[in-house]
Amino acid sequence: MTQEEVVSRSHEALKMANSHIEEAFEILKKETLNLRKEMGALDALAKKLEHVHFSKTLKLNVGGQLFTTSLETMKKDPGSMLHAMFSGRFDTKPAEDGSYFIDRDGTHFRYILNYLRTGKLVVPRDEIVREELLNEAEFYNIEGIVDVLKPHLLQNSLILSTEQRQTLSMWLKDTLKSTIHSSSLIYRASHNGWAATNFHSCCDDKGPTVTVVKSGNGYIFGGYTEQHWKSGTGSYKKAPNSFMFSLVNPSGLGPTKIPLIQGKEGSAILCNGSYGPIFGSAYSGDNYDLLISNSPNQSSSCQSTLNNSYRCPEGQNAATFMAGNSTFSVSEIEVFAIEK
Repeated sequence: MTQEEVVSRSHEALKMANSHIEEAFEILKKETLNLRKEMGALDALAKKLEHVHFSKTLKLNVGGQLFTTSLETMKKDPGSMLHAMFSGRFDTKPAEDGSYFIDRDGTHFRYILNYLRTGKLVVPRDEIVREELLNEAEFYNIEGIVDVLKPHLLQNSLILSTEQRQTLSMWLKDTLKSTIHSSSLIYRASHNGWAATNFHSCCDDKGPTVTVVKSGNGYIFGGYTEQHWKSGTGSYKKAPNSFMFSLVNPSGLGPTKIPLIQGKEGSAILCNGSYGPIFGSAYSGDNYDLLISNSPNQSSSCQSTLNNSYRCPEGQNAATFMAGNSTFSVSEIEVFAIEK
């Protein structure tokens, strides 16, 4: 065999060895990937198993509907009737089929169970479902659900839904950093009159208030101020806790709290007997952040252009965010006095 043949065979052998090494490397790479996937799946399973109870399971018969849960879930809320049932303080015994019977409608009981399991309440927006679930939560004395569903403030509104009242109530509590004991409807334009004088006769000197406006095209917005409304020829009031809000807007953005711009607290509201409620100023143009004109249901003379005293949400048009236009008409106004 010549030297050239030896070299050639050596090259072939090395080429074949490299090929085998590359194949082995690809196999190892695939096996490593599969192992990582398995480890990821195990980690995910372990997290799910944190919520699985391997202790005693219970069968509940709620008005004819059967549910299976754990003893730990039933004892999650120490103040609830369900906790009391299985705390050992009462001689609670199952029926012949091993289930514990509760003489209530079981239609919404799954929401209660899921709340006890996760601490989170997820329910449909349907007002009837929410009202029925509130009744069940009150029966079982589950305060966490009751606090979410029960509209403590802004009752009797013809503009706001239950969910919108809850959102506004939460913003008020967060802003005031204190318990709000009650609210009372002190002005409704369709009932008390649309003139500015009607607004001021009902709302002046009534303390902190929430103004809720529904525009002629159906958008819902308004503002809160801790200052008294006043008549007169026009004066700004400093009210650092004031804020505006949008609940239904043309951009489809969800409920949005609109804060004062830092340094503009001195122009939170403007009191003028010739107009209804006025929030903010008109520093950067002709329009105020929110101005309700005299007889606002008869013409498109109300104004809203944000970024004067109240900060427009990022990415939104300051002149159209609230009502779809910088000027608009109104179909209803409600004002609530807030009592801390």
